[in-house]
Amino acid sequence: MKFAILFFVTFFAGCAGVFGGKDEATADFEKETSANEARVKEDRVRSSLAQLEARMADYTKAEKKIPEKLEKLVPKYLAEIPALDLPVCGRESSRVETYRADILRDGQVDGSRIRGTGRWGYVFNDHQIVIFVDCLKPSLRGVPWYQERGVY
Repeated sequence: MKFAILFFVTFFAGCAGVFGGKDEATADFEKETSANEARVKEDRVRSSLAQLEARMADYTKAEKKIPEKLEKLVPKYLAEIPALDLPVCGRESSRVETYRADILRDGQVDGSRIRGTGRWGYVFNDHQIVIFVDCLKPSLRGVPWYQERGVY
């Protein structure tokens, strides 16, 4: 009887990670999965940014002008504004924050002049169009999101 009780206690003590708390392997797996999900979301955002840039190029070539708002690409050049899903920057959104040209400094978005809304950012002047992620937090590459690609 003592053997059976000892076996029972030893068996369940060894299975604490399965039946109770998390063991180290489970914690490592969840950390790795979370990191992979973050990379996938960032890749989707970069892909959406490239799509927006390409459709903007189509628009300006065909229409021979710069649209006042990014939403002017819909529906002729783009079915919809893609969802921007970066938890580090806020909730998922397809909204666009349009800025005045004075946020551009030396052809780049001046991070001190944006609001960091977590939306798509859009700004243009007579010489350039910039579509960007309106977020001050860094990507996994260590670059602030507003600096990730987007100059057209």
